[in-house]
Amino acid sequence: MGTISSSDAHHAHPAPSMSGPGLVPLAGSGAGAHVRWTAEAVLEARQDWVVRAQDGFAEDVLAEVEEALRSVPEPHAHAAALYVQGLCLMTLGETSIAVTVARELIALCRRTGQVAGAVQARALLVELLRREGQLEQAVEQLAHGAAAASALDDLLDPQVQTALAALVLAHRMIGVREGAREIRLRLDTVEQFLPRHQQVSQLSNLAFEHAERGVRAAHRPPFAPGRDDLAEAVTTITRAADADGGRTYRVVELERQVLIALYEAMLGDPAPALTQLTAIPGVLERGPEAASAQVFWAIGVVRALARQGRAVEGAAIGARALAVVRGHVVDSERQVLAYEVALAEHPPLNDPGSGTIEYLTLAGRRADETSTLLDALFRARVDLLRGADERKVLARAARLDSLTNLVNRRGGADAISEAASLPVGEPVALLLIDLDGFKEVNDSHGHLAGDVVLREVSTALRTAARLEDVVARWGGDEFVVIAALEEGRAVALAERLQETIRHCPQSAGAHISASIGVAVRTAPIDEHEWLRRADEAMYAAKRAGGNSAVVG
Repeated sequence: MGTISSSDAHHAHPAPSMSGPGLVPLAGSGAGAHVRWTAEAVLEARQDWVVRAQDGFAEDVLAEVEEALRSVPEPHAHAAALYVQGLCLMTLGETSIAVTVARELIALCRRTGQVAGAVQARALLVELLRREGQLEQAVEQLAHGAAAASALDDLLDPQVQTALAALVLAHRMIGVREGAREIRLRLDTVEQFLPRHQQVSQLSNLAFEHAERGVRAAHRPPFAPGRDDLAEAVTTITRAADADGGRTYRVVELERQVLIALYEAMLGDPAPALTQLTAIPGVLERGPEAASAQVFWAIGVVRALARQGRAVEGAAIGARALAVVRGHVVDSERQVLAYEVALAEHPPLNDPGSGTIEYLTLAGRRADETSTLLDALFRARVDLLRGADERKVLARAARLDSLTNLVNRRGGADAISEAASLPVGEPVALLLIDLDGFKEVNDSHGHLAGDVVLREVSTALRTAARLEDVVARWGGDEFVVIAALEEGRAVALAERLQETIRHCPQSAGAHISASIGVAVRTAPIDEHEWLRRADEAMYAAKRAGGNSAVVG
């Protein structure tokens, strides 16, 4: 289970779905007929897609997903389909294209506020970059995911649970085990509320971590398998099988059989252990969902054969298994299998005092040091990102007007400066707004009443403007709007803002309107000159009696 990229199915292979792939047939359509995708159908199909993609049907699923992507623009459904598209591409070996899809998914999730979706997308990107050999970038993405995950505090939300479970696997694939343990501890607090498939997959991953430690203990002095870890692996995978009860995952029973036989192969009688292992049908013919089971099945077979004097036969089986699991398991699991194969190929390998043993001991120590350094690098990067997030919050607060919660003059000036320098051919409108009748409100009803009016007008302006427009309080009763619009559309925006201000709810019996100066630039311009044009146009509107817009 612990070998498949982060997904809703998590690292296990469910039994075939009886509900179909979530397609919505057109009226009167039969099997295989044209189907219509809706947002609801995509979200419902997501887990089934993931399962089928990992069960040898990635090409079929990819075709369905691409049709859904063309049909369903709704952000959450689109994100779900993009995730499965990336997973299918990875399964089909199109890793570089999958990286592009994963980055697009991250951008979509960030734009639409899908924090859990972004974390899960980064977990997928970590695995893709690892497969591409871009370890430094993978660690960077893992750090971004871990930093964002700290904000996922609703552990009862299934999307949060899925994202955190994906992040656990991403930590394991990179080798940051402590980070994986910390996230797993968070999930343990709500274990009873987790969906069954998540409980089973977490227990499966944990069982193979114990198994790896138990086997690795036999690779360094005193070369004795870790009895406690191997026993704990059996206990944990049995818990997983009991939790599943044969209702969801077929692979978990395979894993249970493998880890029970592995214990015997490493510590008990090798003959019955070999019988148990060879009685499990078609292990190496299974798909990537069984990769961890394949690794430890091969370790058990190699070790059992070697203990019976059949090391050459064991080495051949182990070498075949190494080829089968390449790219589908963490390197540390392949490493313990590779050691067993090397030991079968060269039995004197474990002779105390041999040069090979000394070399491998030093190499193991170096690998441990590298893992420690990698973990330290990851943690430092997470700390920097979290600090950067805090700095962004503080910087944003420094650019907000405390009364209206709009961008303040400082933030508005920065936006004007940036827009003023845009290249030729990119029109940007600067709207300078001054409220008509506001002085009378202050004089008649006092500044508190004036503050209420400013807040009401600010809310109205922000609502009437487009999401991408910058709306700032320039000072007093003046506001600015920076919008990427040519002149005709800028005037239309100004008129819409005027209408909104005139009809917005206003306290203290105020009758407020607006005089607006519009200045459009189509080439780089001095920001002070741009402001002067807008200011002169605004005063021209005032002189004309107010409640109007003038282009300068």
